[in-house]
Amino acid sequence: MRSRTLKRTRALSRAFITLGCAILGATALTPVPAHAGPLSVTDIFGQFNAVVFGNFRSSADVEGRTVVGGNLTGGATFDLKPSATASSFAGLSVYGSAATGGSLNVNNGGGVAVAGANTANFNLNGGGNASVGGANTGSLSASGAGSAFVGGANGGTISLSKGGSVYVGASNSGQVSINGGTGSVSVNGGNASQITLNSGGTAVINGNTGNVTLNGGSLTYTGSKTGNLNLNGGATATHAGSVSLTPPANQATQLPDFASTFKTPLTTLSTTLGGLAANSSTSVNGNNVTLAAHPDSSGIAVFNLSTSLFKQNATVTIQPDGATSLIINVNVDGCIAAACAFAFPSSLHFTDPTDYADQVLWNFVNATDLTFTTEFGGSVLAPLAAVTNQGPIDGTLVAASYSGSGELHSYPYAGTIPGGSPDTSHTRPVPEPSSILALGAALAGLGFVRRQWLRA
Repeated sequence: MRSRTLKRTRALSRAFITLGCAILGATALTPVPAHAGPLSVTDIFGQFNAVVFGNFRSSADVEGRTVVGGNLTGGATFDLKPSATASSFAGLSVYGSAATGGSLNVNNGGGVAVAGANTANFNLNGGGNASVGGANTGSLSASGAGSAFVGGANGGTISLSKGGSVYVGASNSGQVSINGGTGSVSVNGGNASQITLNSGGTAVINGNTGNVTLNGGSLTYTGSKTGNLNLNGGATATHAGSVSLTPPANQATQLPDFASTFKTPLTTLSTTLGGLAANSSTSVNGNNVTLAAHPDSSGIAVFNLSTSLFKQNATVTIQPDGATSLIINVNVDGCIAAACAFAFPSSLHFTDPTDYADQVLWNFVNATDLTFTTEFGGSVLAPLAAVTNQGPIDGTLVAASYSGSGELHSYPYAGTIPGGSPDTSHTRPVPEPSSILALGAALAGLGFVRRQWLRA
């Protein structure tokens, strides 16, 4: 009897171990993406100061978080005044390449993620993470705590001033330095130039190594020593037969699909808002244009306007009258075929645009080309338009492409977006097929062992 009980106990124990291993393989070992959940359009307007589907070029600052679906071909300072809404995105995210040789600042530790190659000089003021999916021939410099990831070769400069980590997926022919704290450098393709860790740490080079300076810490390399090793403060160097370097998690290669995350929902939103019936009125008295809100019970006021309303020397006054959300649909009249272009006159004046900036959402339904020449209060939804601005836009900008010399100011839209917050409270994550199979196999194994246990 005792022998039979012992057999049953051992069999059951093996079954639970099998089940536990399967569950670990199905869940704990599955990598968690950096961007775990979908964004609603309300999330987008709350988190971002600029969402540009194509290329972005500017000579002025963007106060909030920016995402660019194409290439970054110019810029100034980003994330000067980040939104209070938390985000898993960097202060600047670029789905294409940073194809500019100029200097760009990203403030407040916001960090930068470039999915393609980088030729720009990024200064991460206040620290933050720099992530480049392709090759880097520009510079990545952090003045505070941070890290740098380059998926391809590094032929530029990487500099961290408060310690941190650097990973280079291919060879290094540029300069890598970590100061002000312990650091780690991993190069998965050999070092033909200079690596410096002034405050100690570890350097691992999978290939030949050129010049390395270590003030404490250790160096491991697999190829030939082709340069000078300056080992100070008890630093050591080891020649290994092989090393295995695993790329760390990084934003550049984990950016979610741009079309489904940004372009499709924002384009759909523009069409949906454009179909709303107006409940508010517009009046013109000489050169004075008044938009008077008549909000519904939810505090939403809707206007349907045409661009012919905005004329030279006009003064535009918006009267919220208790509305918490002002949706202003604007259609460009005078289109030529499919080209619907409009430039706001430089003599046009909006009264106190920042007073209502976080309540107003301008929806340019059919515009394909827009030019803003005066300060503009409110977020701009123009998914079909190439946008140019010469004056500030006080709110989130959504555009097909952007080229500007005016600042983009961070006034996140705080109003209600009809249909902008889908209910996801009843949804469940769907397990990966491999996870289901592993779990099923484990359960089947448990059933088999149970039958054997009963027979024992």
